[in-house]
Amino acid sequence: MIDTRLHHRVQPLFDQTGKNLCRAGFTPVQITLAACVTGLAAGFFISRQWMMMALVLLWLSGIMDVLDGTVARLSGRVSATGALMDLILDRMVEAAVILGFYAVAPEHALAHLLFFVGVIFNFSTFLAAGALFPNRGGKSMHYDPGILERTETFLLFTGMILWPAGQFGLLMVFNALMFVTGILRFYRLIRQEQISSKSDEKTEGK
Repeated sequence: MIDTRLHHRVQPLFDQTGKNLCRAGFTPVQITLAACVTGLAAGFFISRQWMMMALVLLWLSGIMDVLDGTVARLSGRVSATGALMDLILDRMVEAAVILGFYAVAPEHALAHLLFFVGVIFNFSTFLAAGALFPNRGGKSMHYDPGILERTETFLLFTGMILWPAGQFGLLMVFNALMFVTGILRFYRLIRQEQISSKSDEKTEGK
């Protein structure tokens, strides 16, 4: 939700950095991989309870996650392959961070497991929406917005780092909203498929 609403306001802040990276010869794939490695390192530092270092690396990973798409757009290298790679590696970063929290607080395993289930559900519906809905945006595939997006996930992890006592509650609230997001998207997918089927039937009947 935050990404969708604020994208047009914050993107200009990244454009100049993106131009500098293009001039320096960095490719979108290189930045995507750097974002992934940095995010994985954040998960490791969480598991070691080096929380401030983890927090810095987490947001550095998030910034690079924006810059890879910016560089792709500015350099004319936008591609579906790059977008899918970005999406998959983002999920790997989220998994590493949650595993880091699990290592610190295994008693919250239920919340951690529900997070993984929610991510699988949401990612599946997101990819299905990308395949089914027409792409009218500036990205390489249809980007279906939801209640929770990438920034909300980073805010969750930040809250869990800064408020250890509230980790379980924060994660359970986030999990609930994540399932609501997936259910709403799944409903839109079913409706779109029904509309497409009726349209095909009318076309065949002519």
